[in-house]
Amino acid sequence: MNLNYLETFITVANQKSFSRAAKVLNLTQPAVSKHIALLESFYGTRLVNRTSRRVNLTDAGNILYSYANEVINTLARAAEEIGSLADTVRGRLVVGASTIPGHYVLPAVMGEYRKRYPEVTISLEISNTGTVVNRLLGEVIHIGVIGAPVADERVACDPFAVDELVLIVPQNHPFAAMEYVTGSQLLDQKVVWREAESGTRRTVEQLLAAAGIPPERFVTTGEFGSTESVIAAVEAGLGISFVSRWAAEKAQHGGRLAIVPIKDTPLKRNLYAVYLKDHFLLPPVRAFLNLLKECSL
Repeated sequence: MNLNYLETFITVANQKSFSRAAKVLNLTQPAVSKHIALLESFYGTRLVNRTSRRVNLTDAGNILYSYANEVINTLARAAEEIGSLADTVRGRLVVGASTIPGHYVLPAVMGEYRKRYPEVTISLEISNTGTVVNRLLGEVIHIGVIGAPVADERVACDPFAVDELVLIVPQNHPFAAMEYVTGSQLLDQKVVWREAESGTRRTVEQLLAAAGIPPERFVTTGEFGSTESVIAAVEAGLGISFVSRWAAEKAQHGGRLAIVPIKDTPLKRNLYAVYLKDHFLLPPVRAFLNLLKECSL
């Protein structure tokens, strides 16, 4: 079994096209077709269904796709751990981050990391907290940076920064002219939220409930997949919302909305670095963790 055939198969499955896979792999299309044909001959069954528009995996193909990814990832980790025996920090580091740390905290951290460890290839994936945790558990990323703790005994959560969450309202909202609002004034307000898997949303709901402001008393007018889309929705008058001060101040300086304090209700949370407890931490991961602690905010 040639491992290159498995890499070709994975790429075809991801690209859903022989031609696009050929471009990604820098192979000819006939070479890609030959690799797939050899795999199908080896397993004695069809692995992909070819149509005029796209390629779809058969049931057998889906089974092979899962195991092929596991094989390739395992060999990659072996190479990384062997390479980690050297004194120099080198190799590959894939960081997954939720929206707030991904957009407002990590760019500066990653810039410093690149200066210190130029032999590490570092990449950043930004998604919601739930997706980051799933990709960590699936060993697709090496480390995650999120805005909510993880209730999973397989995952270590190291707090490294404090984020303040604030109430934002449209510029023409009655709250915009107030020095502060009370919890009772927030009840029955129209609110736009991040999606349910967002760490920001889960944390805000928990903090508000603890302060006697039940989130179910809000009128939800929309759910959005990013902080910027929430801010745009507030600016457009769809409702009020709660976002990180880092994001809110940027929008406030642009005259897009107002930040209004909630009387006697500070909304603060930790940001966490998350990684798998039972896994050997490669030097690039350890170096990244140390840098996060050094840059604690």
